[in-house]
Amino acid sequence: MHFARNLIQGGAAGLLGGSLLGLGEASWLLLSAGAPDRLAPFYAVVLYGLMALPLGVATGVAVSLLEAALRSERLQRGVRRSLQISEARAWGMGLAGSVSPFAAFILYYNLNKVLYAEQGVPLGGLALILGLVVGFALFAVFVLPILLRGPLGLVLRGVGLLGGWGSLLLSTGLLALLPHGEDPRAFGTGRPVPEGMEARPDVLFIMVDALRADFVGAYGLRDIATPAMDGLAADGVLFENAYANASWTRSSTASMWTSRIPSGHNGDTKAARLPDEVVTWAEVLRARGVVTGALVNNINITSTFNFDQGFDAFVYEAPAYRFGATESVFGLSLYKVVHKLSERLLPGDMVVERYYQPAHVVHEDAKAFISANGDARFALYLHAMEVHDPYFSHPSVRGDGPDYDGEGYGRAEHEHPDPADTERLKQLYRDEVVFYDRELGAFLDWLKAEGRYDEMMIVLTADHGEEFNEHGGFWHGTTLYQEQLHVPLIVKLPRGARAGTRVPWQVRLLDLPPTFTAAMGVAPDPSWEGQDLIADLASLDVVPEEVAVEEPAEEVAVEEPADAVAAVAEEAAAPPPVLTPAQCEAERTHPLDRPLIAEEDFEGNVLTAIQRGGFKFIRANEGNPRGLDPRELFDHLGDPTERHEVLAAGTATCGAFPDSRAAGLEAELDAYVAIQAGTAADGGEATMSAAECENLKALGYLSADAPCGH
Repeated sequence: MHFARNLIQGGAAGLLGGSLLGLGEASWLLLSAGAPDRLAPFYAVVLYGLMALPLGVATGVAVSLLEAALRSERLQRGVRRSLQISEARAWGMGLAGSVSPFAAFILYYNLNKVLYAEQGVPLGGLALILGLVVGFALFAVFVLPILLRGPLGLVLRGVGLLGGWGSLLLSTGLLALLPHGEDPRAFGTGRPVPEGMEARPDVLFIMVDALRADFVGAYGLRDIATPAMDGLAADGVLFENAYANASWTRSSTASMWTSRIPSGHNGDTKAARLPDEVVTWAEVLRARGVVTGALVNNINITSTFNFDQGFDAFVYEAPAYRFGATESVFGLSLYKVVHKLSERLLPGDMVVERYYQPAHVVHEDAKAFISANGDARFALYLHAMEVHDPYFSHPSVRGDGPDYDGEGYGRAEHEHPDPADTERLKQLYRDEVVFYDRELGAFLDWLKAEGRYDEMMIVLTADHGEEFNEHGGFWHGTTLYQEQLHVPLIVKLPRGARAGTRVPWQVRLLDLPPTFTAAMGVAPDPSWEGQDLIADLASLDVVPEEVAVEEPAEEVAVEEPADAVAAVAEEAAAPPPVLTPAQCEAERTHPLDRPLIAEEDFEGNVLTAIQRGGFKFIRANEGNPRGLDPRELFDHLGDPTERHEVLAAGTATCGAFPDSRAAGLEAELDAYVAIQAGTAADGGEATMSAAECENLKALGYLSADAPCGH
C-alpha cells in the first residue's frame, strides 16, 4: 500500500486544483465585472489552494483505505490486479475529492442568482449541478490519468506540483503589483468654468439613504430635533409631498439619476445593471463642461452596476475588509466563508466601517473634491448611510457617552424583527437621524466658512424610507406604502432665493435631473420624464382665483347623546361625508401635482403603484413573499398613512365606487408603464462579486444564508 504516496498526491492535487479553480473564478470576475485592484488572483491561489489541501489529504487517506480493501484475500488475484490504483489515478482522485465540493457551491450560487432570482434552485437545476460535478469527477478519476501518461505528465513531473503552485503565486503576485487605473480621488480636473455658466451655481446633491420624511423636524410630523436639515429648509424650499419611484436603493437611485421610472431604466433588480443607453444627469452636465463627482456609499450603485456613467470622479466609499482583503478579493466566493466564520468564531463589537464609511469620512472626501474644483463649475453627489441599517447605538446623542459603543441592530441579523421591538427600533433609527444631522451640520458649517454655501444649489433627499411595522413588516424594499416612498426633499437655491418656501404639490425624485440641468442652464435630455422643480415655484407668486364650490346641504342639529360611549359608537357607525365632485377636486388635488408611478422588483415582490388625485392604487404579484393583496386602494384625504384599504369596504367616495376608481387608475398605470417599457434600455445583468454580495447581506438586501460567489 502506498500510503505516503497517496497522501502526497491527494494533498498536491487539492493544492494545485483548488488554486486553479480560484484563479479561474478570480479571472472571470476581473474580466466580466472589473475591480479597482488586482489582488484577487493572488489571494485566490493562496486561499483556495489552502482550503482544498485538507480535502485532498482526506481523499488520499480514502484512497489508501480503498487500496487496503482491494488487497483483501477475499478478492481474486486477477480482480486485485485490475483494480490497482496508479500514482496518476491517485492524483486524479485527489483532484476530484478536493475540487468537486467547491465547484458545486459556485455553480449553485450562480444558478440561484442569475436564473432563479434567489428563490432557490429547483430539482432540475440541482440535477444539472450534480451532473456537472459528477462529470468532472469521472474525468479526473478515469480520463486525466490517461492524459498524464503523455506530455502533460512529463510537464508535471518536470516542474513538480509544488513548483506549479509556486509559478501561480509568482505570476499572480506580479499582477497584483501592477498599477491599475487612475486614482479615483484625483479630484482636480483643471477644467475652467464653461462659457455661459459664470453666473450658474455649483450643485451639491446629498442623498441620505433610507431617511423618512416624517423623521425630519422641518416636516413637522413628529417631535425630533434636526437643526441642520431644518436650517437648510429655512434657507431653501421644502417639498412637502416628494416621493421616490421605488423603495430600494438601486432602483430608486436609477430613477433619480436617469429621470425614468424603473420600467424605463431597467436597472431595478438585484442582478440588473444600469444600461449604457440611459442618460444620467452627470452625463448631460459633463458634456457641457461641468466637473462631475460621486461619493457613493452603498454597494448597490457602484461601477459594477454601471452607475459611474458620466462622472469625472467616482469613488466607492468601500467598507473595511478583514484579513488584508480588498474589494476585488471580496469577489471570491470562498472568502465569504472565511469572512462569515471569522464573524461567528471571533465575535466582537459592531464596527461601522465594516458596513459603510461614516459621514465624516465622506465629508472629508467632499471637501477635497470641492477644494480641488474651486475654479470650475461642478456637481457633486454625496451619499450618507447613517440612517440605513444597521442602526448603531450613539450614546453621544443621549449625552452620556461616545459616538459609537459597538452595539447595533441590522437586517442581516434580524430579517424578521419581533414586533415587540418596534419602539426600540424607532428609537435607534431616530438617534441615527439626529447623529447624522449633527455630522451634516458640521459639513454645512465648513461650506459657510469657505464662502461656498450661499452660492450653491444644495439638494437633500433620500432614496426611500423605512418601515416600522406600520403594515406588518420592517426594513424596506418589499412594499410601496407611504412610509417607504414619502421622502424629504429640500432644495436650497443660491443667494437665499425662495428661502422658507413650502411646496404643497406632489413631486417625484425623477424630477431631479431636469432640475439640476435647468439650474446650470443646460437643456434636459429628451428621454427624461421629469420636469424642473423650480420653474413651478413662480405659481406661488400668483394669487389663485377663488374657486366656486357648491355648498353642502345644511346640517341638521342633532342632540348630543348623554352617554359618551354611545357618542363614540354613533360617530364610528356614521357614513363618511358625501362630498361633491367640486369639493373632491379642491380637497384632493393641486393643479401642479405630478402623477407618481412607483415600481418594485425585490426578493420576489413585484409591485406597481400609481398615486394621483388623493388616491393610491397598488398592485402586487400573486403569491408574493410579503403576503400583500393583489390589488389595494387607499384614500389619502382621510387616511394619509394608508392604514385602511378601501377596496374591501366598497363605499363610494367623490362620486365613484372603489372598484371603478381602482380600475381607472390601473388602466392609467398600465398605459404609462407600457409606454416607458416600450422605450426602455436593456443593460443586461451585472456580475455581482462576493464582496458586493457580502455587503448586500450586511446591509440586509440579501438574506444571511444567501450564497455569495461572483
